[in-house]
Amino acid sequence: MTEFNKPTQEEDWDARAEKQLAAIKRSTKATTEDALVRAAHKVMAEFNDTESLSSVKQEIVRMTQGRETLLNMDRNKIIEEVAQHIEKLTGFGQDTVSSFAIYIRGMKK
Repeated sequence: MTEFNKPTQEEDWDARAEKQLAAIKRSTKATTEDALVRAAHKVMAEFNDTESLSSVKQEIVRMTQGRETLLNMDRNKIIEEVAQHIEKLTGFGQDTVSSFAIYIRGMKK
């Protein structure tokens, strides 16, 4: 080999540096892709958790509404019973007693 064809030490360093840079880029790309996949999985898991919580919340609301409906039915029965007892009062005029009964029945839900 002549001196013109012989690679210099500087060229060897440049070639090695380029190879290392390429390896770092590949590694960084793979690491970035892995991180993106992990992040996407985490977001989906949180979304699924939120969805299941949402379903639980909806069920609680349905149960609460059902309970309130039952409580209102019981409340309305009691109010009607009170109104019927008020109508039996004799110490007041019939108009006053009827007004009390109407007022009490207006408390129903």
